[in-house]
Amino acid sequence: MTLLAAEMASRNHTVGFVVYDVKDPIPDREPGLTLVQRRAHASTGGLAGIVIEAFRVIRSLLVANGRLVVVRGGTPVVGFIALYCFLRRRQLVFSSANDFDFLPQERFSKFQSWLYSFGVRKADTVVVQSSDQVELAKKAYPTLRKLIHIPSFADDPPAIATRRNPTAFIWAGRLVDYKRPLLFVELAAALPGASFLLIPHVTKPPKEWEVDALAELAAAVAKVPNLELGGGLPHAELIVRLADAVAVVNTSEFEGMPNIFLEAWGQGVPALTFSVDPGGVVAEKGLGIAAGGSWEAFVDGARMLWETRFDQEELAERTRAYLRATHSRKAVGTYWEELFQSLGAFDDRSQDGAVRRRRHP
Repeated sequence: MTLLAAEMASRNHTVGFVVYDVKDPIPDREPGLTLVQRRAHASTGGLAGIVIEAFRVIRSLLVANGRLVVVRGGTPVVGFIALYCFLRRRQLVFSSANDFDFLPQERFSKFQSWLYSFGVRKADTVVVQSSDQVELAKKAYPTLRKLIHIPSFADDPPAIATRRNPTAFIWAGRLVDYKRPLLFVELAAALPGASFLLIPHVTKPPKEWEVDALAELAAAVAKVPNLELGGGLPHAELIVRLADAVAVVNTSEFEGMPNIFLEAWGQGVPALTFSVDPGGVVAEKGLGIAAGGSWEAFVDGARMLWETRFDQEELAERTRAYLRATHSRKAVGTYWEELFQSLGAFDDRSQDGAVRRRRHP
């Protein structure tokens, strides 16, 4: 969403960006990009927490006063945002972040599920990340007004190295159950001659469940000598580590388009994925190994990538080329701009082609 906001601002559209409170906010990168209001997390759980969160979000939307609202994140608050857009006659775009957005919401109460479903169904457009999500969305919400697939953004990758020196398989992500980091531990145990690095991301300070999950993970890692447990890394340092990865490994039950895939492909690093392959691109485009949920294929794929790790020049160029063609800011930004234009989010262009800017489009 940061890349989307920055790209629209660079195209002379005014954008308000609403985020949670952060210690070191990214400075506005474009004159038309404004951090409208940083908002704190609701400290209360349950329905009261949702109402508080909805109040804070709507207050921020009133400050921004945009013609169109893009919301990302599958929470019941999207229902209140849909109501706001209806009452204020604003266009609403729901942007999916994960396959989970279109699966049964078991973590919600019946009322919360209704709120969430109401918000998604009332969106003027639902944007998904892959052809797989198109089918999931159609099945979950067959009456959607408009459903389109727009590829995920990938920022222009920094040139870490002109020639790769692969040293280890890397798994990086949050310690939530559906990402299944312990499968990565099992993979490392199955290939004792290869090197593996697991980089968990936890909040600061860590939540109680994260402390427990990290302790369980550390105990499992301690039994596998060829597996290193790394600390949480700043994004720039993670990219440097990725540049020297044999492959980036995904063990999730479901995802959208994993950002770490895009970041790895930008460095010429293939993906090794146990079950997730958004739209089949890993297998079809030759961007790594997709095991299709087969443990044997997963281990064999890892073994092959390890044995050929110093002969990946062609594969590296293929991943970089795919990223440039499909996920660059320019290419993806054009898709979004065309969508926003079709929804009337921007002022008409004057005869000389200049954009007449509003204060809050």
